[in-house]
Amino acid sequence: MELADDALEALIDRMKQVQFNLRDIRIDLEKLRYKQPIESTVERTEEVEPPTEKQILFLKGLGVEEIPASKEDARRLLQELNEKREAGEYSPPPTEKQLKYLKDLKYAGEMPKTKDAAWKLLQDLKKD
Repeated sequence: MELADDALEALIDRMKQVQFNLRDIRIDLEKLRYKQPIESTVERTEEVEPPTEKQILFLKGLGVEEIPASKEDARRLLQELNEKREAGEYSPPPTEKQLKYLKDLKYAGEMPKTKDAAWKLLQDLKKD
């Protein structure tokens, strides 16, 4: 099974988050061991990274208009949309190119609601 680059990036990002969480737990456990009050002694200087260009393009391809501000939020949204797609609860809307092509073909019927429906319609129209 081959993983897409963005899926691999998302897994690596998740692993980093797990490492941070494990580090924080270890620090808290050490404090408990020595009966120190639990406060964050490790200064976290994590910067909020903006979403990658791949994430932005993929989200736009899925019909998302409001792109999240952080790489992590974009990863979560991609994961959520992917799970919904796999469960059949979400289908991306048709692309602008598909809609333009239908208009150029002078298609007068109801415009398709999903990218897949638009693709099928275009295939049918090409046969004629």
